Amino acid sequence: MADVQDAIEFLRQANDAESENRQLGLQALQFRYGDQWPQYAIASRGLDRPQLTINETNTAIKRICNMQRAQRPRGKASPVDDYADKKIAKVITGLGRHIEVNSAADNAYDTAFDFAATIGWGYWRLRTDYISEDSFNQDIFIDPVPNPFSVYFDYNSRL
Repeated sequence: MADVQDAIEFLRQANDAESENRQLGLQALQFRYGDQWPQYAIASRGLDRPQLTINETNTAIKRICNMQRAQRPRGKASPVDDYADKKIAKVITGLGRHIEVNSAADNAYDTAFDFAATIGWGYWRLRTDYISEDSFNQDIFIDPVPNPFSVYFDYNSRL
């Protein structure tokens, strides 16, 4: 029971530490998708008058995201010291490519970049899964995180 209470307390403190940034991110997300009129302006105009929204924000963000899709960054292992081997670096790069192809990582990267361009942060998740029920062998997958507000940082961590 103490573990559950510790987790609840950690989530509360993490939420307190990030609450202002999350609120601004939510406002940016709403602004991107057309909620661009402040409440006082809507109230002063009345609900019977239309509030025109010419949303150029979404167009600009889509343009940036399309440039990222056209020139995707890819990881590449490089030997950096006397003990490193170019062949092993090629194998590691190939394993990384296999993981990306096997898990359709482009979708995860695109989702994370779209949110990063909109609200300033986006995530993808690395996960392992067993190849079969009777095996201890695992594959690595890259999954999208469709809701960046579901991820909390450790407020005690240092960059």
